[in-house]
Amino acid sequence: MKIGTRAPLPEFENNTVGNWKSGGLIECTNVNAENEEVNSYSFKAPDGTGFDFKPGQHVSILLPLTSGEEYRTFTICSSPTRRDEIMLTVKVNRPDGATAWMRDNIKVGNTFTAVGPTGLFNLIDYPCEKLLLISAGSGITPMMSMLRWLSDRQDDLDVTFIHYAKNSDEYLFSEELVKIASDYDPLAFHQVSTHREDTEIYGLPTSEQLAALMNVTDHQVFCCGPSGFMDAIKDILLKGGLNPDHYHQESFGTDVTEPEAVDENAETITITFKDKTFNAKRGETLLSVLTKNKIVVPTRCKSGMCGTCQMKLISGTVDMKHQGGLSEQQIDEGYILACCSTLNDNISIL
Repeated sequence: MKIGTRAPLPEFENNTVGNWKSGGLIECTNVNAENEEVNSYSFKAPDGTGFDFKPGQHVSILLPLTSGEEYRTFTICSSPTRRDEIMLTVKVNRPDGATAWMRDNIKVGNTFTAVGPTGLFNLIDYPCEKLLLISAGSGITPMMSMLRWLSDRQDDLDVTFIHYAKNSDEYLFSEELVKIASDYDPLAFHQVSTHREDTEIYGLPTSEQLAALMNVTDHQVFCCGPSGFMDAIKDILLKGGLNPDHYHQESFGTDVTEPEAVDENAETITITFKDKTFNAKRGETLLSVLTKNKIVVPTRCKSGMCGTCQMKLISGTVDMKHQGGLSEQQIDEGYILACCSTLNDNISIL
């Protein structure tokens, strides 16, 4: 990432010693209601260590839901420049779901096990001089991490941020975005209402609408929101000439392909996970086997895109068909994704 020359990088007070370790505890330090449906939760490491992550990455938290313990994954909304705490901004999706449980139950002082941070959807791995961030609804969370990071560092980039919501009452972080834009000269940001004609530019995204807001040429583009929204944005930009390698989108797992049925007569093999060993059938996915044996695995997209369910393969082989959830370096180091790894023979994993 190119560093700005217009102003020196600011100094950030950091009282932490060392880095928080994945699988450790995090403690809630603050709960803030952004609106009726959205809360922001801040967490620190109880042992005083700090969080090391890239802007745009996510963590998985083990929640004690009424249906049993489950990992749920959320994007870190805060900036890596302020590493003493992380903030997760979460929208309640349905009244009986995990996000509603969080709203009703998480209090200051509560502690949870968490794993991560992880994810290839981040600014560090894609250096550029022109950047487009585009989001809808709660998809704004990774964009806020990126913008807070860029503003704190005063990176000398050409940055445009476009955020969509149904109406202006649902815009998040509006006051902070105005302040960031005033403090960080390279940023141009636009809020677009898709259902209310109360702004000059409104409605669902179209090529004409995006052209009126900016000229996308050799930008790196990061997009996050509902799957239909991301599909529409990708189609518009690629038809407009954007290099496909410059388009990146976050996955929430809304279009998960069901695994093929496994032959009941398939060969039985063994899976060793830490100090546990159990049987499986050749051809099953690793995630399905772990779930059946009550091994709680952090997941998000369940389609090999987000990298949340990564594990270290110690021995044996799997047939992994991921969609960008691991880097080549991670694969070389023996990491696999449980959701899209089909079992070939006896394996041992961590």
